[in-house]
Amino acid sequence: MSSSPSATPEPKPQVAADLMLRNPKTLTAAASVAEAREQLANPKVQMVLLVEDGAFKGAVTRVPADASPRERALAYVDTSAETISPHASADEAFERVAASPNRRVIVVDDDNNLLGLLCLNPSRTGLCNGDPGSCS
Repeated sequence: MSSSPSATPEPKPQVAADLMLRNPKTLTAAASVAEAREQLANPKVQMVLLVEDGAFKGAVTRVPADASPRERALAYVDTSAETISPHASADEAFERVAASPNRRVIVVDDDNNLLGLLCLNPSRTGLCNGDPGSCS
């Protein structure tokens, strides 16, 4: 009885979902400016993700100095914050995050639910790949 060598299956190409941080820090959509400022004071935080029942509502990248601490952070969402499908190719994910001024692209599904965050390391040589501590 002869056995044929088993063929090694081709590796499945990576997609954005394989490269994202799966549990990025978030605040509720009702978060205050004071809460967003507190998060943004950390030099490792490039954007504050606002969610409501899992749905992505916006990202805050900066808050004006004259904004009242009691205002809702949602009033200051960055309309240029990019989102990407979890099914986008790894090449597209890297290109998009490398082109982002804050080195971040938000991963959302077709219903706009937050799935994760693509984070480019400070040297712009690679993605943080699940280690939030490596992303400054």
